[in-house]
Amino acid sequence: MITLAQPSMALNAENVPGPDYKMWNTMRVAQSAAPSDVLGWTAKVAKGPGKLNAVVINCHGSPASLGLGTGISWPQVPLFACLSGLVDDIYIVACNVVSFGGATDGNLFCGAIAKAAKANVYASNASQSTGLWPTIPYGKIDGFEGKVWKWRPDGSNELTSL
Repeated sequence: MITLAQPSMALNAENVPGPDYKMWNTMRVAQSAAPSDVLGWTAKVAKGPGKLNAVVINCHGSPASLGLGTGISWPQVPLFACLSGLVDDIYIVACNVVSFGGATDGNLFCGAIAKAAKANVYASNASQSTGLWPTIPYGKIDGFEGKVWKWRPDGSNELTSL
């Protein structure tokens, strides 16, 4: 398991299998929620303590696409700019977000999120297992399956181990 420093925030999609992650602030995101509202609320929460150590996005995914609320893909990437200076790390716990090449290049997608949010972004190229743990302790996320990349705020990336 990966321990995240608090204050952190978990955004658990309504339709993602449990268990949900629990952080200093935890939000269950309805499928009808607009990404602008979700990210706007995240920025508002972050301003409370002044900054969040991490935001965890826990949802279904596919290359360059997140199933959070009504969905996040290329057109919604600029919305992450509202988090600039308000979050250090973004953990995307979703299946197969990272891909290389083509119109659904998840590598470029995650790099663009990192640039917009001016934060580190972590994501994997593999399906993420669910139901392995009956509960996830407060302040933790389970480990990633597959290879994990880290994108820096300048959009550059590297393979990493968490």
